[in-house]
Amino acid sequence: MQNEKLKQIRQAKEQEYGSFYKSMCSIGKTWSALLGMEKDIPGFMVANMYVAAKLIRTNNKKYKQDTYIDAANYLHQAELMHKFENEKNDK
Repeated sequence: MQNEKLKQIRQAKEQEYGSFYKSMCSIGKTWSALLGMEKDIPGFMVANMYVAAKLIRTNNKKYKQDTYIDAANYLHQAELMHKFENEKNDK
């Protein structure tokens, strides 16, 4: 799978759903509240949990390329978010 194809998919999803970063952070806050946690689940961890969900889907007998594409994109975004958070906290 080519990086350019993954990039095009990310761009299309961003146009359709808005900022990935904001969505993952909002989901983290919501999940944290539902679980009664004192700290919010960081957005990059939410993306990593989605990667885990996609990996679980690969246990199905029927192959779906979309599952692997989604996992790759979630992992890529998680890495960028984690790096951004570390850089922000180092300042």
